[in-house]
Amino acid sequence: MAARLRSLALLLLSLAISCEAGSFVFLHYVKRVQWAPQYVQSSGSLGLGWLTERDAWGAWHEPNRNDRKEGRCFSVALHSNSFGARDRERTVDGYPHRTVVLGDSFAEGWGVEARERLSDLLEARYHREYLNFGVGSEVGPLQYQILYERLASKFAHDRVLIMFLPDNDFTDNDPDYWRSFRPDFRERYRPYYTLVKPDDYQAFYPVSQPPDGFPNWYSVPTAGWAAWAADWPRRNLWSLTMYRYLRVRLTGLRIYSGYLDYTVDQLKAVLWSFARIKALAGDRQVTILVIPRPQDFERVGASGDRRLIEALDWFGSEHGIEIVDLMQWMPKIEPRIDGYFLPCDGHWSAAGNRVAADALSLTGRLGP
Repeated sequence: MAARLRSLALLLLSLAISCEAGSFVFLHYVKRVQWAPQYVQSSGSLGLGWLTERDAWGAWHEPNRNDRKEGRCFSVALHSNSFGARDRERTVDGYPHRTVVLGDSFAEGWGVEARERLSDLLEARYHREYLNFGVGSEVGPLQYQILYERLASKFAHDRVLIMFLPDNDFTDNDPDYWRSFRPDFRERYRPYYTLVKPDDYQAFYPVSQPPDGFPNWYSVPTAGWAAWAADWPRRNLWSLTMYRYLRVRLTGLRIYSGYLDYTVDQLKAVLWSFARIKALAGDRQVTILVIPRPQDFERVGASGDRRLIEALDWFGSEHGIEIVDLMQWMPKIEPRIDGYFLPCDGHWSAAGNRVAADALSLTGRLGP
């Protein structure tokens, strides 16, 4: 009997190891997606020395910090100024004719040197300061709004550029999506939309704000360490990560496009944040730059469905906000879409940032 139990235990252990190894190979080498267990996401060159989640908008950078980000096809230097922005040092009461840039990792310049990203290219081209407040790590429009209110709006400026990525900006602050697909929903200090009355939202935080100097990117879950330990497999096994990945992919049975697959509730919430930014900006010019990913080019090109841009154009006309859809303009500069993106990652390459800058120049919307 004991021998049979040992054999069964060895068989189960072998199956578990094989499942973990197979899931790792499938996600990391076959699909080459960024889905990974939590211990992988929070380790490496990005983590304790660079990213924080203590501010009201969630992810930010430690101030005055130097780091390095390594990827399969890039290695870039990171530097934050005294305010925590990945940018050169800026003054609060500076020259008033400056542009505040809000956005996620595309704005921050994931995978490229700071001088190669869009904001720096525009600054060099127009001899106008572009104050970059972009930050990666699942940052969406609600966080742009709070960051602008709490920090960026304090800087002298007369324009605001919002870099809007439909691919994940509709889900970044959607609590229903995070409850369903993200094991770290109740561990991270970041805001989500909650509807308080028709067409009005407020920020909801699933955990308390960590104290200043908190040493970890992730906060301790409010349920305590026992619940954290019980949930450890779901957060840290490759096999369960692959289960969540397949669940997301199979739910729609097609490649997700933020231009087409957002919900009405998600659109309402995002537009509410954009309206709040415009209200805070007052008479300053606000421009929303809509960024397509490869699947957006493919699916919108095949269907001709422009529902998102039509909704944004209507919203912009109602609120005095300019809308620039890069799907329309980037191919006029460079028709080879694959060249816009890093070969190992879905972010813009240095070439993609240059094409975006040239496209914006072509529109004539962001001149000096």
